[in-house]
Amino acid sequence: MLPMARPAISGALCAARPRFVASIPRAQPFAALSTSSIKSATALERQPSAAAQQLTASGKARREVPLPSQEKKEGAMQYALTTLDQIANWARQSSLWPMTFGLACCAVEMMHLSTPRYDQDRLGIIFRASPRQSDVMIVAGTLTNKMAPALRQVYDQMPDPGGGYSVVRGCDRVVPVDIYVPGCPPTSEALMYGIFQLQKKMRHTRITRMWYRR
Repeated sequence: MLPMARPAISGALCAARPRFVASIPRAQPFAALSTSSIKSATALERQPSAAAQQLTASGKARREVPLPSQEKKEGAMQYALTTLDQIANWARQSSLWPMTFGLACCAVEMMHLSTPRYDQDRLGIIFRASPRQSDVMIVAGTLTNKMAPALRQVYDQMPDPGGGYSVVRGCDRVVPVDIYVPGCPPTSEALMYGIFQLQKKMRHTRITRMWYRR
């Protein structure tokens, strides 16, 4: 039954294919073409059609907001910050120290990566046995219910990049913060601007309404 069913299936697949008919016009002499016609044709091709433009629910043209990585560098400060980010990211990606966490036979291929055939050391990838010296964890294998607490414990022992061990990363982790003032130290103008923003926030606060809801 299988040999007879195969031609029927192949025939059904062939019949389901769409048919394309292309008409090829007669060749025109090159003397009939001009540079102006070529320029107009390319200009028409570059212009997006009205159907291709995406519209909002109100019928207006949709405005595309660029991603932070797609924004153009404007000003010396933005250029300097972008350059520093590129240097920091290059340093981080060139010195990955993974934590070996083999749980099954998948760890064999992970160990094979450090052999001379692939030589991961040339890429700055060095396996560490301690989670306190590593910044990447490779979970090679199937995680069971009994091994899940150990995995979480090893992950918590890995250091987070940035910050000091004795400094709280923001006072908003301890107390609620209403206004953030930029600067280290912030200028007098920035502090005054922060006070103005706090007053503006207080003007829009509905104290009586909040008291009534309680």
